[in-house]
Amino acid sequence: MRESSRIRRTEMPAESGRIEDRPGRDAHEPRGPLSFPAYRRIFIARVISSAGSYMQIVGATWLVYQLSHSATAVGLLAALALGPALIGSPIGGALADRFDTRRLAIVLSLCQAVPIAVMAGLAFADVLTVPWIYVCVLVGAIPFSLNQPVLALIVPATVPPRFRHLAVSRTSLAYNMTRLVGAVIGGAVVAAIGAGAAFAINAASYVVVAIVLGLTQLPGDTGSRRRHSVGVRRGLSRGWHFPTVQVVAVSAAVFFTLAAPLEQLMPGVARKHSDSALAVGVLLGAMGVGALLANPFLSRRLHDAGTSSRALATGLTVTAVGLFALAMSPGHIAVDIGALMVIGAGWEFVFVSGQSTLAIDIPDDIKGRMIGLFFVLVTATTAVGALVVGYLFDTIGLQASLLLDTVVVAIGAAYVGIRVRKRDLWDTRSGQRGQGSPPEGVARLE
Repeated sequence: MRESSRIRRTEMPAESGRIEDRPGRDAHEPRGPLSFPAYRRIFIARVISSAGSYMQIVGATWLVYQLSHSATAVGLLAALALGPALIGSPIGGALADRFDTRRLAIVLSLCQAVPIAVMAGLAFADVLTVPWIYVCVLVGAIPFSLNQPVLALIVPATVPPRFRHLAVSRTSLAYNMTRLVGAVIGGAVVAAIGAGAAFAINAASYVVVAIVLGLTQLPGDTGSRRRHSVGVRRGLSRGWHFPTVQVVAVSAAVFFTLAAPLEQLMPGVARKHSDSALAVGVLLGAMGVGALLANPFLSRRLHDAGTSSRALATGLTVTAVGLFALAMSPGHIAVDIGALMVIGAGWEFVFVSGQSTLAIDIPDDIKGRMIGLFFVLVTATTAVGALVVGYLFDTIGLQASLLLDTVVVAIGAAYVGIRVRKRDLWDTRSGQRGQGSPPEGVARLE
């Protein structure tokens, strides 16, 4: 009881968005998201879960590639893992707008653990085949797709409003740390013990998330206060009229269709150097390193919807550079690692900027729907892209596929940059002339 009371007193500013004046304020005032116990617990749980997820990615993609010798088969695995988000993420966002998000996340996390545990058991029994991998991954992907927007709303709810952009950024930093650590450790575990161990660790990580959520007191009810929100279809329609939503949607669709599938198709890139799972883990980890390096830079500049939109354009531009470098690589692993680090930096800009904008700068009654839409784009387009890019790898080759991706991503970067530039020019002129709303097509992104 004393612990719960202490947590509630410490986190009460999350409801009001301010720290009350009191003696010794400078000594006790929170310095960042990690000052709040609820955020710390969720942060640690997400670190463990993300590490487990990347261990599974290495194990599953490597095993499917070894059994099938086909990048298309690996692309199909990615499609099955991410495709349910096309339906699940909007539903999960709608559920998050109507019900208690913490309880919802607990149930969905436990549901995620079951099929992955079954896959681990089949692997330990040495009877795991490609079709069984497909089935287990697909079944686990359904609660995963529902849970993504729910967890995305829990993170900023654990801190006061002035820390929320930073909380999203710090959570992404942890995700990228585990992308590096989880991928490398996953490669080593698969090489030393087998894919079953990686799957078992991931299943256990979902249980850890559920336990932590059950023991954490969040400030207020993060879901029930929005029970009277608008319907799914109306909410999506209303949200699409926000120009910032349009820019986020375009940026996410371009990046996650053409660049993000490299994560799932890494065995096809790694085969230039080695067929081992450890090589796959090292190259996956390189993307995490790039994202880690980009995160502090992004955190200092991510303050509102305007800076978020400019960060999206920057992320696509950086990604195009990385894809071109990977395509033109002479086959040296150091060059490939450097190119993947650049792509990882672009990933950080697009993902963090898009998610923080929709989770924080959109009206509360449609926030869950917009987060659901974002994760539809993130996961469903990655699923489609994995199939398309995997097919291109098998038909026209790695270099030609990457050059084609470079061109399309560069066009997307130019489009987003032009939209943001038009907004900035209008803001400058309207500020000088004292004019009102911008004309159609140059609407304010805020």
